Amino acid sequence: MNKIICIALIWLFPLTGMATGIWDVYSFGAKGDGKTLDTHAIQQAIDECHRRGGGKVYLHNGTFLSGTIVLRSYVTLYVESGAVLLGSDSPADYPVVSSRYLSVSGEYLTDPALIYAEGAESIVIAGSGTIDGRGDDLHTMEMPRPHIVHFRNCNNVKIRHIRLYNAAFWVQKYQACNDLLIEGITVETRENKDIEQARFADVPGGRNTDGCNIVDCRRVRIANCNIDSGDDGIVFKSFSQKEGCSDITVTNCIITTNASGIKIGTESSGKFNDITINNCVIYDTRGAAIGFMTVDGAAMERILVSDITLRNIKGTAIFLRLANRGTVYRAEEGVQPPGSMKDILIHNIYGTEIERYGCSITGIPGALPENIVLDNINLSFTERETPLLFEGYEGRIVQQLDKDSVPELETVYPRGEMFGKLPAYGFYVRHVDGITFNNIRLTCGRQEKRPALITDDVKRLFVNGFRSNGREVGEPEENKR
Repeated sequence: MNKIICIALIWLFPLTGMATGIWDVYSFGAKGDGKTLDTHAIQQAIDECHRRGGGKVYLHNGTFLSGTIVLRSYVTLYVESGAVLLGSDSPADYPVVSSRYLSVSGEYLTDPALIYAEGAESIVIAGSGTIDGRGDDLHTMEMPRPHIVHFRNCNNVKIRHIRLYNAAFWVQKYQACNDLLIEGITVETRENKDIEQARFADVPGGRNTDGCNIVDCRRVRIANCNIDSGDDGIVFKSFSQKEGCSDITVTNCIITTNASGIKIGTESSGKFNDITINNCVIYDTRGAAIGFMTVDGAAMERILVSDITLRNIKGTAIFLRLANRGTVYRAEEGVQPPGSMKDILIHNIYGTEIERYGCSITGIPGALPENIVLDNINLSFTERETPLLFEGYEGRIVQQLDKDSVPELETVYPRGEMFGKLPAYGFYVRHVDGITFNNIRLTCGRQEKRPALITDDVKRLFVNGFRSNGREVGEPEENKR
């Protein structure tokens, strides 16, 4: 009798079940041939794993074609080395359904995604395999196109060692999640690959393939990741005045993008605080390498950036912006007054081949960034004589500005080259209360006529050890330092 029971259990749960903690998707009917839609089989495995208390759903030795799958609490989705979870090329396989949580649009709907979760606990995506978002086939789909991963209002989330490839939209979005670890992953989703060509040379308009979007999350660690993305690399956003991003570390990452490298803000409704970014490499990047901006009313404070190397940055190396765009992302929330930006340290930055827009640190009248410290910064700017072209509008020449003609642009989308070619090749600083330049070394080409530093409406300016081969403001051209 015991032998019969054992045989029955093996038949019911081959290589799966409570005894092993592994649910093999082949046991639920998956084909893994890259042609048969395996969505139902994978979802059945996830649901059974969750129902029995959790474990590992195992994809191996195949290519598993799938539409949206929903990850449940206590389930690890494990894609083995050599295996591929391949997104369907049919938009109908990524349904938008009702949700208990607000989407970015402010509606109670899900966003399209290959892997989706909401309200889940202790979920994991792991393995050394590939998750292919099929972006090359879905890029003509009407918005919103599917993310590869979208988790909303989940706790204790881990994304480890997986390869996320060929997204149709933002590669991964984590919204209102707590205790999030993203470690050792590879993102490859750059549709316009040659940084020396116009941004949309291969795919007009691009696909908005941000490498990693953190939206209103707390206690986040991003470490040891390699990100090559068609839009921003690592981005922190807030769509809720009651939430925000806090208690975050980013370390040991390598980033190359067709937009900005590491960015905080743009969408900036709730606060950003206690964020550290260190030991990273940013190269072959079109926008700002390091960009912090609050324009929708958010408070931004206690941000530390250190030990970053930059190479071939087509936009700006460092861009800090406090302004008053005033976008509202939740219908029940009103327009906020301008936010605040203070207590930011940018330390140990070495960069070469920085384009000639100039770095900027700017507020607006009545809303001034406070206590900004730049320490041990070494930047080398290009000496090309060709005119700068506005990114995305290759026929539009960037305006050359003098120190009296820089526009305020309080309500404009913030981006490093938004003002034009700044009157300082190094740093342009305006409407700031408390800024320190310590041990700064800037170099530029022989053709550069602009000074290295210009300040305007700046209180409490401290400069110690500022060296450049540019001119001082008002200094004759022949008196180079």
